[in-house]
Amino acid sequence: MPISTTEPGCPAELGSVCARRHWSVYWLLIALSFALTTGAILRLQNQATRGESPFFSANDRSRWCTIYALVHFGTYEIDRVVSRPASIHWDTIDKVVHVGADGQWHQYSSKPPLLPTLLAGEYWLIRAVTGWNLDEHPIQVARTLLVINHAIPLALMLVMLAAMLEQWFVADWTRYFVVAAAGFGTFLTTFAVSVNNHIPAAVATMAALFFMERIWRDGQQANWGNGLAMGVAAAFAATCELPAAALVGALGLLVLGRGLLRATLGYALGCGIVAVPFLLCNYLAHGGMFELPYRHRSDGPVIQEVQGDFADALDQGTLPNELRRVADDWIAQRGAPPLRAPQVLRGTWVGQDPELLGRWIVRDGMTTTQFAIVQSAPDRFAVREWYNWYDFPGSYWSSDKRSAIDEGEPDLAKYAFHMTLGHHGIFSLTPLWIFSMAGMLVLLVDRRYERRWLGVLTIFLTAIVFAFYVRQAPHDRNYGGQTSGLRWMFWLIPLWLLSMTPVVQWLARTGAGRWCALVVLIASVLSAGYAHANPWVHPWLMVVWEWLNWP
Repeated sequence: MPISTTEPGCPAELGSVCARRHWSVYWLLIALSFALTTGAILRLQNQATRGESPFFSANDRSRWCTIYALVHFGTYEIDRVVSRPASIHWDTIDKVVHVGADGQWHQYSSKPPLLPTLLAGEYWLIRAVTGWNLDEHPIQVARTLLVINHAIPLALMLVMLAAMLEQWFVADWTRYFVVAAAGFGTFLTTFAVSVNNHIPAAVATMAALFFMERIWRDGQQANWGNGLAMGVAAAFAATCELPAAALVGALGLLVLGRGLLRATLGYALGCGIVAVPFLLCNYLAHGGMFELPYRHRSDGPVIQEVQGDFADALDQGTLPNELRRVADDWIAQRGAPPLRAPQVLRGTWVGQDPELLGRWIVRDGMTTTQFAIVQSAPDRFAVREWYNWYDFPGSYWSSDKRSAIDEGEPDLAKYAFHMTLGHHGIFSLTPLWIFSMAGMLVLLVDRRYERRWLGVLTIFLTAIVFAFYVRQAPHDRNYGGQTSGLRWMFWLIPLWLLSMTPVVQWLARTGAGRWCALVVLIASVLSAGYAHANPWVHPWLMVVWEWLNWP
């Protein structure tokens, strides 16, 4: 049957017949994708670690530690989880240390606490119903949670995508291609076997776009219910991926700018519904609603600068009297116990300003008092408040044990290249996104698609998120660590899937175009499938890159 590119897939009088035909294909693709994803989850097991472990990396173990601590110990503190004897490996590098509510030092996951709290609730229910627990049945618990939170939501994401495509003025081949790309050709399915924040963020982003489409279509008739649902979805995406706060703001501006008052009020209420538990969980975990661990990656405010030559004494573990007097005055002002047994350690924090001449950590062995001394010139030393939760004894991030990739990439141009076309490239690993980058521009200028808002939103969010990560400090330019793709950008996948539609429609006009699209889809599917057993490995392209000894 020839593909029509100048008229809808079906005449108006046969619309219901064509819709049923479309959905018969959609459901087939969705079922296949769900079956493959669930199958991968049901055979998950990390063969590279001790015991029958369902954990693949420090990243997912960090969240599992919080889940276990909440259900078994009723706390966000993970000390007892990581230090207890266990048949599988629980410890994680993705943790921070600060003083807890009991006035003692404790370890915590560095991940935002709302998502692990929700997963802990599910684990509590699974444990109550089945008797399974993470000590004796880790594989069974993990598989159940992952099917519920990854496989099913990904299938729902495909349903929402198909429903949105039904409203597009495109050919059947285009619709099926985009749904197939979503079901098989992205790294979302790759990461389904490991607890992560990227899949929930992507599904929530798709839900936000789904309700935005309804609001935009209804115009002044848009109701507050769709706005409420969009707000909940967008805000939840932001709790999973903090840069998705840009999505929250952009959608709010789009709706408000069109004068849709009821939808805007519903949207604000929906955002609030998610913001309250997010802030509450953060308060319970870290003692403050806005005390995100990511904010505590540097030294605190300067208490006082002192001139002198103290470097040798500090290196020998001695706290000079001039610096101690400053610390004692500061401690007295806080009403804290005075220094009793100060210990001076040379600081090796990876995020340290390279222009600093030296940095030392002072800890009191008898109290929780701690501060930093920073040398900015040969005779200038600043006593600074403690603010860096990542810098603690044994921290992976302040040691020489970091992997090569976690050392960071100092060359900004090289980093940007590898984020796009190199070994972690958005386009080199998933060439489907080449269609998306062109398609978002088409959406801006081609009135046939009536989706200019989508083009504007996709361009804005892609540019701002890419710029955010590429402009990070050198020690943070690590592509997301040891991971099979540029995972920081995964939550944008729903936007990219919709944006590729105009280009796929154009390719669908000819046999050569369809074959070109299929080759690109196959390449993307192969790339995503490379790490289905464990997504926390280097991309296949990086393996080849290093084998060829390319820079």
